[in-house]
Amino acid sequence: MKKVVFFIGSLQAGGTEAKLARNFLPFLRSRGKIIPKLLLLQDRGEFLDILPNDIEKICLNETAGSNIVNIIPRFSRAIAELNADVVISCMWYPAIISYLTKKYKRMPFKHIVHDTTNMTEYVRHEFINEKYKWLKIHYMKMAYRDADSIIVVSKGEKEDLVRNFNIPDDLIRVIYNPMNSKKIREMADDIVDIPFEKPTIVSVGRLIYSKGFDILLRAFQKVRQQIDCQLIILGAGEEREKLIAMSSALGMHENVLFLGFHHNPFKYMKRAQAFCTATRYEGLGNAIIEAMILGLPVIATDCHSGPGESLGNGQYGILVPTQNPDAIADSLIRVLSDGVLRAKLSDLSLQRAKDFDLETSLKQWEDVILRL
Repeated sequence: MKKVVFFIGSLQAGGTEAKLARNFLPFLRSRGKIIPKLLLLQDRGEFLDILPNDIEKICLNETAGSNIVNIIPRFSRAIAELNADVVISCMWYPAIISYLTKKYKRMPFKHIVHDTTNMTEYVRHEFINEKYKWLKIHYMKMAYRDADSIIVVSKGEKEDLVRNFNIPDDLIRVIYNPMNSKKIREMADDIVDIPFEKPTIVSVGRLIYSKGFDILLRAFQKVRQQIDCQLIILGAGEEREKLIAMSSALGMHENVLFLGFHHNPFKYMKRAQAFCTATRYEGLGNAIIEAMILGLPVIATDCHSGPGESLGNGQYGILVPTQNPDAIADSLIRVLSDGVLRAKLSDLSLQRAKDFDLETSLKQWEDVILRL
């Protein structure tokens, strides 16, 4: 069997990290066609807690003082120790490390890049203060073009790489994220520890700029002016304290619950009346699909890549313009005020969720890996 190493920064709370720990590593292992292994830059993250014990793991112990020059020798030794046939680099930085190692150390592994966001928007927002921005973009392009295959999670993400980074179209494969619908629905039945006495809006994601929770809070303030309701935010991240302060400044601290990261967000999601995301840019958006699996009406921003595709361009949920709190608020008010509309959107969510099948996604991944 091929030995396949998933290479990622850490297992901190995020969509790709969740996908690895919850689905890819355990299910690919149990199917018996490949042997998945894990290589981390940093041995940290909430999803380490649920990583299966039988998954071989190595950490490169990257620190603030590390750079790519001293990471590459550690990486090459780890790949040799793991006896990797295939390396799957999750996102641009691991991809650059894999590319340079393969090129200059002449290591024989096959290389797959797994990209999970809109790179144009990512570069625009995340590289804004980077001293060597142009160099990182150059090597990112080189790494992607040199890869044996690139797997992305949405058609919009593929179009972005082709149009804006000149990546060959035939190098890129779109495979939707694997979703274990049965497990999600089972976990959703767990007991919750907070009251749901008011209509509830739920949002899930890492508390970072790109996810737009500041926009959601402004929208929720407008909703609160018409409907006595609560907002539950599930997730951890660098903007947590800023968002809590913003909620208090807007006079909503009693009606916005920051519950932090939970391995089981589904038990809270199931009891809400609507799911909303105000993300600025996205790859696909696991939380949207998870909400649809639970039959939640979905309101999402029509940002570059992701939500529009998940919702069938508005066929299966409500799409609103990005960075527009008024539009989000109007849609939330409509959904919370109209039981018939909620029921219709719930049915549409359940219908669309069937397209994100665990078996289909895992088979597509295996097909790509086994052909190399």
